[in-house]
Amino acid sequence: MIRAPYAPLVHAAPFHLGDTVALDPVAAAGLRFRKVNVKEAFTLCDAAGRYFRASLTALSDAHAEAVVYEAMPAAPESPLEITLVCAVLQRQRMLWVAQKAAELGVARIQPVFTLKSVQADGLAHEKAHAWPAQALKGARQCRRGSVPEMAPTVQLEAFTATALWKSADVRVFLDDRADEAGNPLTACRSLMLVVGPEGGFANVERQRLVDAGARPLRLGGRVLRAETAVVAGLVVAQHRLGDMGL
Repeated sequence: MIRAPYAPLVHAAPFHLGDTVALDPVAAAGLRFRKVNVKEAFTLCDAAGRYFRASLTALSDAHAEAVVYEAMPAAPESPLEITLVCAVLQRQRMLWVAQKAAELGVARIQPVFTLKSVQADGLAHEKAHAWPAQALKGARQCRRGSVPEMAPTVQLEAFTATALWKSADVRVFLDDRADEAGNPLTACRSLMLVVGPEGGFANVERQRLVDAGARPLRLGGRVLRAETAVVAGLVVAQHRLGDMGL
């Protein structure tokens, strides 16, 4: 479940184009979290589950007001709740990953340390402090109502022991060496998609993932760069299970 302040901004009553709506303190806090300024646009959901664009006209600690000016043709939120579990990549590519994962509809991003990833002493060089802002930038750019949660970086093995990992309906890790037949992307509402670092997962990590309930997924016969694998994996997941079907 997506929690505040990452969840979509919701107005408690139906509204129509041209209406001026007063938003509650929860929505006001969400707007501040999104860094929306007066006269800027944002996405708002009404009580019927319809999404609109609105222009912010006033904002204080406990109150916000906006004018609704455009009905969105489709919901910007995926019905598939994706947690992207991504090994920390080198050369500041996590900045790009955070932004593009947001555009592709993930609910949260969980950076992890693996045997071949950047380690804890390299996070400052990789600008880990800027990852949440890039996720926010991607969400605003594509008019999402929600913002992906960027979790603190942890060891992969530690994350697979968490309640969040265990609660997912389906867990998949991308692996260009996989020989398992079949499609592990079965119908579900919540998905863990795990992507490794440059050079992939070590054999011991592959086994740990399998032991933790994840299945391997091979994307064709080409070896993809890690950041390309992130995008490819998310597109495939959204196409098969989410909101990017043809």
